[in-house]
Amino acid sequence: MWVLYKDISWENDLLPALKSVHWIWVFASFLFGYIATVLRGLRWNIMLEPMGYKVRNWWAIHAVAFGYCMNNLIPRSGELARCTMLNRTDEVPVNKLIGTVLLERIVDIFFLATVVFLAFVLEQEAFNTIFAKADGSKGTTILILLLGAIVAFVVFLYSLRYFEHIPFFKKVREFFLGMTDGLKSIFKLKRQMLFWVYSFGIWFFWLLMTFTSLQAIEDTSAMTLRQTVFFMAASSLGMMVPTPGGAGAFHGMAVLGLQALGFPVEAGKIYALISWSIKTAWDILVGAVSFLIATSKK
Repeated sequence: MWVLYKDISWENDLLPALKSVHWIWVFASFLFGYIATVLRGLRWNIMLEPMGYKVRNWWAIHAVAFGYCMNNLIPRSGELARCTMLNRTDEVPVNKLIGTVLLERIVDIFFLATVVFLAFVLEQEAFNTIFAKADGSKGTTILILLLGAIVAFVVFLYSLRYFEHIPFFKKVREFFLGMTDGLKSIFKLKRQMLFWVYSFGIWFFWLLMTFTSLQAIEDTSAMTLRQTVFFMAASSLGMMVPTPGGAGAFHGMAVLGLQALGFPVEAGKIYALISWSIKTAWDILVGAVSFLIATSKK
C-alpha cells in the first residue's frame, strides 16, 4: 500500500476525487454486492440439504455477511467465522460446514477461470499486456507447492486410520471425514439447477457491482461493460492473495488492470483506494449488524 500511494497527494489527488464521487452509483454497487451475498447464503443452504440439515436462509445470509466482515479484519478468517456462526444459530457441525465452504471455493475457481477466459476473448491486447508483466516462475512455484500440499494432506488423512486407537487422532480423522461429507454434497444436490443459477447469479451481480463502482469514480466512469469483465478478472486474482480484504494485492492488480486498458496509473490508484475503502467499510458494517442479530438469538 505504501509503495503504491507514497506519491499520491491527499489534497491534490484524493480529496478532489472524493468530492466528485457519484454516490448513486455507490449505492447501486452496495445493492448488487448485497444481492450476491444473499445468493451465496441461499446456495449454501442447498449444499447442506444432502447432509440432512435444513438451515434457515435468514441465518445463512447473515453468516456469509459476517464472514466477509471478518475477512477484512483477519485474512481468510471469514470462512471459519461464518461456519461457527451457523453452528451457533442452527447447530450444524462445523467440520461439515467447512467442507461445503471448500466446495464453494472450488466452484468459485471454476467461475473465475471462466471470467479470465472471457477477459482473454474480449480484451486480448489488454490481457497480454497485464500477464506479460507477471513472473511466470513464481506462478509455477506456487502451483507446485499447492499440489504438494494437497498430496501431503491426502497422505496425512489416510495415515490417520492407523492411529484410530488413540482418541486424539480418532477425533482428528472424524473431523476431516466430516469435511469430506461437505465436499461430496455436490454430487447429491436435490436442487442442482437452482444451485448453478445461484452460482451464476453471484458472479453476475459481482460484475454489476464492479461496473457500478467504476461508474462512481470520475476517472473510470468511461469504462464499458466489456472492459469491466477484463478488469473484474484482474482484480479478482488480486483478491485471492491472503491479505485483509485483499488490501494491497487488490490495489496493485486494479492499477495494472486499468493501466492495461489504457487508463492512467494515477486514475487506477485513486479508484482502487476509494472503491476498496468504501466497500470495506460497508462489509464491516453489514457483517457487524449480522453478528449482533445472530448473537441475540436465544
